[in-house]
Order: sequence, then C-alpha cells, then structure tokens
Amino acid sequence: MFRSIRVVLTLFLATAIVAPLVTLVGSLRSTSPLIDRLIRLWASSIVRAAGLRVEATGMEKLKSDQRYIFICNHTSYLDIPCLLTVVPQPLRFLAKKSLFQVPVFGWGLKAAGFIPIDRKDRSSAVKSFDLAAERIRKGNSILVFPEEGRSASQEMRPFKRGAFLLALKSGLPIVPMVLEGTYEALPVGRFKIKHAKIHVTVSDPINTADLSIRQKDELIDAARGVIEGMLKRPLVESAQPS
Repeated sequence: MFRSIRVVLTLFLATAIVAPLVTLVGSLRSTSPLIDRLIRLWASSIVRAAGLRVEATGMEKLKSDQRYIFICNHTSYLDIPCLLTVVPQPLRFLAKKSLFQVPVFGWGLKAAGFIPIDRKDRSSAVKSFDLAAERIRKGNSILVFPEEGRSASQEMRPFKRGAFLLALKSGLPIVPMVLEGTYEALPVGRFKIKHAKIHVTVSDPINTADLSIRQKDELIDAARGVIEGMLKRPLVESAQPS
C-alpha cells in the first residue's frame, strides 16, 4: 500500500511541476521538443515511484523521421506512463474530455497537444480524429487503444475502427504493440500496486498507404492478429511480491 500512496503523491507533485511548464512552453511554441522531454519526465517519475522496470523490444523497427499510428492492448492505468517512457516518437493520445477540465493537469494536456474525446458523442469523436490528423501534420505520432478502455482481464475486447480509419486517411503505418506486466501490477478495480517488470514489444509496422477505406476490416483483423500472436507467446514473468 505504501507504494500506491507514493505513486499518488508523485503524480500530484509531478503534475504540479510539469503541467505549468508544458503550458508555458506550448503557449510559446506548440511543437517544441522540450514538451516531449517534459512529458517523459512526468511519465518516468510515476514509473519509478511505482517500482516498475520497463523494458522494450523492437524499437529499432521505428524510423526517427517517420510518424506512426500506434495501437496497443490496454489493461491498466499504468499503461500510458510506461509507453511514454520507452516510445522514442513524439507521442500523443486520445484522452477523456473530462480530464481536460481538471485544473493544471487539463491545461497541460491541451498545451501539449493531447486530444480530448467524448466517445458517447459521435460528432465530438469525429472532431477528435480530425484533431488527431492535425497533430500528425505537426509531427506527432498517435497512440490509440483500439479497445477504447481498459480490459478487466488479459483477454482483449473487440477493436473499434477509429485508429484504423485514422491510419487509412493519413496514410501512416500502423504499429501494433503489446504491453505485458501492467495487468499484474495494477489491474482494473485494484488500488494496491505491485512491484513488476514491464515489457513493451513493438511489431513491424503495417503499411496502409496502398489500402482503401473499404479495406478497414481487413486491416483491423490483421493488426489484431499480430497483437494476439505476440500475447500467445510465454508471458513475461512480471509481478513480484509487494
């Protein structure tokens, strides 16, 4: 339980320091590389406080001058800080609209270029994906959890089509990723964080430039198949006694 309290305190402290800095830098230059360094500082402070050791495999498959649509399984609140610490791309993701209304934290999200979404409002969701396309034009890669929420087990829920339509419309490659260990560290419905080893595996990018919108279902099936294939290999020995 001490670890969980430490993470909460670190979250508040890191947000209180980093969010105003991001807001300031973003108001001066929305594409400043300093924003990404501050985001990684925020994420790494949470990861360290949680006692997580994050390792990554396959990052060499990514080109530094190429932007991507990343998709990943999603089982824990710890997924985002873990991914932000290891993905070398300037990474933005879709976040609940309500988070942008939180003082200080929400200001930082907006200034950094994260994308608000209200999935219950279809017209709002469409605007969010238009905003994601704008972030791509500014040089950001986009992370989408295609299950649109955390899974209460390690079994993936059905994929929604948003990430795949975004990839097809932008012509960017989709990069399937797998996160292992965060479910054991902090699954849905639990507050107590366990010490864990986290592993991020990056698959080969899937080219979308030659695909049409009508092939979205084929793309969804292919990307899901890649993630399921990676998850079927022996899982990382992740959770350790707290």
